[in-house]
This record gives sequence, C-alpha cells and structure tokens, in this order.
Amino acid sequence: MPKTMQPILNLAANLSCPLLGLFGVEDRFPAPAGVAALDAELTRRGKPHSFTSYEGAGHAFFSVDRPAYRAEAALDGWRRIDEFFATHLKG
Repeated sequence: MPKTMQPILNLAANLSCPLLGLFGVEDRFPAPAGVAALDAELTRRGKPHSFTSYEGAGHAFFSVDRPAYRAEAALDGWRRIDEFFATHLKG
C-alpha cells in the first residue's frame, strides 16, 4: 500500500452525496474487510451508498489493456455506473 493512502472510514461522517463503490475481492486496498467496515459505517450513519464486490477481480479490473482486466465484472460495473449516474445526476 502506498504510504500516502489512508483508510477512509473516518471520512464517512462527512459524506454529503451518494457513493458508488465497485471493488475487486482480490484487491488489497481496500481489502474486503475494509469495504465491509466502510459499508457498515455508512449504513450506520444512514449515508446513501451502493457497494458491489466482484469475485475473481483485483485492482484495475476495469483496465481493458491490463492483465487484471475482468470483462464480466467491468461490464457489470459500467452498467452500475450508468444506473447510478441516471439516478443521482440526471437534471
């Protein structure tokens, strides 16, 4: 983990907009335990969020030009992004 990256759990109280999180289960930052902790804290605080974790995916699973690319997870992720934007950003 890079030295400048810190867990964001302590920022949950100040979240002022809906949050979409798409995670690879094999990623180490955030690791699945960190995702679960953030999910629980956001839920406890009543903060609107939607988290999805993808089995078999790690960091950069959206990057089509990298070995980490996972087409099924990426396609589902793009669908979720589109739905999230349509729900929260439409004018």
